[in-house]
Amino acid sequence: MRVSSRFSDVRLAGVALLSKRAQGGTGKRIEGVKRGVLGLKSRARRCCFWTLPTLVLAACTGIGDTFEVGPFLKEQITGDTWRACLAREYQVRARGHVRANRDWGEATRLAAKGRAALHGSEIAPADGMPTLAGRTCACATAQARFDALGPGKAFDDARAACETSAHPNERAE
Repeated sequence: MRVSSRFSDVRLAGVALLSKRAQGGTGKRIEGVKRGVLGLKSRARRCCFWTLPTLVLAACTGIGDTFEVGPFLKEQITGDTWRACLAREYQVRARGHVRANRDWGEATRLAAKGRAALHGSEIAPADGMPTLAGRTCACATAQARFDALGPGKAFDDARAACETSAHPNERAE
């Protein structure tokens, strides 16, 4: 068997690998890979590529809570206690903000209140909310509606139901 390459061919290949041109010192493409020092344009492009997403993520307040809105909206909240009713109503209000106008900031705030209610924390009524008659499911609905929507017809209807449910012996005429 005879080897088809000669010593000079192997030596030339070794010299070519060691030369600056083969290592990409000239900036030319060799075998589909550009080697060498990055230019100013390349550095600026890479910097902008990573800076923009970082700034967008940093601009979001409470980003950890935002990622928890989806799982909270998918939970099935059962029970008729004050906490369960309040959490369920905050869930409904948060879902409405996400579906209607993609207001993730408001949905995040309402979902955080709903999760806090589920975990047993006391949820303070929103500023300016009139005092409710009791701690029934209807009153939880009224509190969440006032917190999510503000004063208006939806709150007034829920407040009337709250007052009726808080005093079952008294019937509105």
